[in-house]
Amino acid sequence: MPARLILVRHGESVLGRAKRYAGHRDTPLSPRGRAQVSRLRARFRTLKADVVISSDLRRCLQTARLLAPDREIHATPRLRELDFGEWDGRTAEAARRRNPPRFDRWMRDPWSTRTPGGESLRQLRSRVRRAVAALVRQFPNRRVAIITHAGPIRTLLDPDPARFWDADVPPASLFELDWR
Repeated sequence: MPARLILVRHGESVLGRAKRYAGHRDTPLSPRGRAQVSRLRARFRTLKADVVISSDLRRCLQTARLLAPDREIHATPRLRELDFGEWDGRTAEAARRRNPPRFDRWMRDPWSTRTPGGESLRQLRSRVRRAVAALVRQFPNRRVAIITHAGPIRTLLDPDPARFWDADVPPASLFELDWR
């Protein structure tokens, strides 16, 4: 049951502009983020998605509505960004100040270390890949647009978790891939 995935990262958010972990915070797009998404609209439309799925967070839903204003948008929490727990809304510097050993451990090994009250990259990867597998079963042989965050997109672009950070996923970027 292959599917063509159209992966879109939301535009710049208010917290992203401030260099803060947004994670599960429901932050809106910044004015710059809205402009970024508007510039992506023509390319997105040429791909003719059969279905549009979005993270349930505001920055993704706003992105989806700007890209596909005339389409039904299905929202799910399973496509959310990494849950940064207590670090949500904080800068990296502020998160490190709260607990330097934990922050340094997470920076060295984010695959097996969770953020305080949050999740590890391994948990993110598992959650997102299970969600996409379910979508592909639900919409086989279709073009599925997924409006989500940088972390989930990175987990989908490369099956090797060791290369998670290698993928450049700027705000309002678009990637296509076949999923089997």
